[in-house]
Amino acid sequence: MKKIFILYLFVIGIAWAIFTQIPLPLQEGFSTVVSARQPKNLSYEVWAIDQANSLDGTSLGGNLFVLSGEDQDFIRGKAKIEQINLAASAVKKGLQAGQKPHWITFNQGATHAIVGHATTAQVYAIDASKREVVDSILPPGLPNSNSHAVYLSKDNKFVFVADTPGQRIHKIATNYEAPGGKIFGDVQTLDFNTPETKTALGVPTTGATARPVVAQIDDTGKWVYVTFADGGVAIVNAETLTIAHIYNSTEATFNGLIAYQFGDTFITNAGNADPEKADFVYVYNHKSLLENPSQRPAFIKVPQSGNDVHGVDILGGKYLWQLNRASNTITVHDVKSNLFDPNIEGSNKVRAVNLIELADTVLGPDPTPDLIDTSPSEEVAFITQRGPNPISGNDPAFFNSVGIYPGIGVLQVENDGKDAKPAYLYRFDNVVDGVNIADFHALAVRK
Repeated sequence: MKKIFILYLFVIGIAWAIFTQIPLPLQEGFSTVVSARQPKNLSYEVWAIDQANSLDGTSLGGNLFVLSGEDQDFIRGKAKIEQINLAASAVKKGLQAGQKPHWITFNQGATHAIVGHATTAQVYAIDASKREVVDSILPPGLPNSNSHAVYLSKDNKFVFVADTPGQRIHKIATNYEAPGGKIFGDVQTLDFNTPETKTALGVPTTGATARPVVAQIDDTGKWVYVTFADGGVAIVNAETLTIAHIYNSTEATFNGLIAYQFGDTFITNAGNADPEKADFVYVYNHKSLLENPSQRPAFIKVPQSGNDVHGVDILGGKYLWQLNRASNTITVHDVKSNLFDPNIEGSNKVRAVNLIELADTVLGPDPTPDLIDTSPSEEVAFITQRGPNPISGNDPAFFNSVGIYPGIGVLQVENDGKDAKPAYLYRFDNVVDGVNIADFHALAVRK
């Protein structure tokens, strides 16, 4: 009788698994449905930089914070925290310290982080395991130059640097296995400060500038999308460093910001501090550019809800997140898989489906979110929060970059990326003579 009963339970269990495709009640952790996401217990690191004075007193030398753990560690405020004095690390290596470390990204394999500076032009290479600056390069163009943003080619062979005040971009050769640790090599430069380029961008040639904000190379290594502070977008041939196409400042409005690749499309945005002026998202048919380089690719211009748009990310392969720095919100757009299909109605190509409110939550009354990245599972998102005395990107007429609690905000992602709720704030102050000068901007997740 006992054997028959056990056999009966076995048959019922198999039927349960086949017909419901959910875990058996007595087998914790087992499921017949395989998730496409990484497991939540995967450990990873979040790197963020306070771009103000180093804690040793070095002016604008910066402090790197490395937080490590699993998804739940970050959400519960239990991540491990390390702090690295960037200026001291560079000097220890015999390198000149840069000022205002503003941008960070990882190479493929995440063996090294590359850091750009918004006041000086140094580009650092940091050994990610040792947490040490191991090389630095100063691209040509002093004294009027910086390395505002840095992006890397997928083959790990080049760094593309946007030199905003210098009105140029640099292409720096890299070799992460070079003998003697000399990672940076030859530098090539493209100068936008020409009458021809300014005319094409639609800015007056007298007094106005062609200041690049970011220069993002595509996954194929063939094209670089460049946004400009005074409007316009240029598509540059990555091999020859020549301009292939330009969208003028009327098509892609003032204060261009982030560039981001999403499958067969490229995304840039443009924001401003004035709440009376609209921000925009621009989506480019990058596939058509690869198929026909001589033809300027079509693009879509979408009004952006929220004020002072900045950081961008795609969650769940479907939802475009745009961080609105001044209004303390995240606009969530639904992005179709084939945006340039003529059968898709124009209003449905990219549409806002949610607005996530960040103010007056665990992130504080005025988080002022800037840049964003996500965990490997995409179930946790991280944002940098500006401080009460911002040292970059602030319009004193609107106080758009002025925050209250500087540090790293953590959001728990919901509904596959359509929504999120603030979960925890890793707050890091930097007090000098009674003034909190901490100001977080650069952020990247080491996966």
